[in-house]
Amino acid sequence: MKFTSKVLLVLLVVLIGGLLSSNIILKREYDKIDKSDIYWNYERVLQQPFKYLKITGGNGTKIAFEQSPKYSVRILQEWKRYYGGEIKAHVTNDTLIINFDFVPANLYEKFWMKGITAVRIFSPELLSVEGFNTNFEMFNLKQKSIAVNMSGKSKFEVESMIPGMDSINVVQKDSSSVEFEMSLDYKSTPLFTSSNGIKSDEAMNINSVNANLKGYSILDVGHAQIQSLQLTVADSSAIVLSGGALKKS
Repeated sequence: MKFTSKVLLVLLVVLIGGLLSSNIILKREYDKIDKSDIYWNYERVLQQPFKYLKITGGNGTKIAFEQSPKYSVRILQEWKRYYGGEIKAHVTNDTLIINFDFVPANLYEKFWMKGITAVRIFSPELLSVEGFNTNFEMFNLKQKSIAVNMSGKSKFEVESMIPGMDSINVVQKDSSSVEFEMSLDYKSTPLFTSSNGIKSDEAMNINSVNANLKGYSILDVGHAQIQSLQLTVADSSAIVLSGGALKKS
């Protein structure tokens, strides 16, 4: 056999061996994944108990919260691996504090960040949320009360899985946006009958809404039927109400 043929044969064997080794390593890593965890591609960075949340930054991407029996804060592995993504998170006096000071390196990275959910937060309940320059979403919420304080260029959205809420307390300023609505998944649940006998499979029924809006902020509770409404709204701010709630205001 010629020398060049031997070299090519050795290279072929090395290449095949490398592919087999890579496949074995990948399979081992795959076998370690908890298949029951739909967020397996997120890395846990914190697992301490908390009841309150304070976020600074992150309005260039999405941050999501879902109720879960276990506490955790997770970041997208792809973001960390390819872009060096990270956050600073710690718990003080039952408050989870997150500083999201990541700055995209270029326009492509900035565009990519807008389309992903970089951080996911889980806990049994979240009694209050304070955010500055953040983009925060709460999905399939099943608690009846919450306090919200948003400032800077922030967006906050709540999708509720229960149509009857007890109280919502909102403080907004600067150019913040807050919205409450029913989850799209709620229609699979039975119809809800409110205290005044109205049946609805989409509209929220809120006993009490207390809102203080300043700057160019906007609060949207458009489809909700509200029993008690206390508003302090600046001339430059706005609030979206249903016809029923507007008659009571």
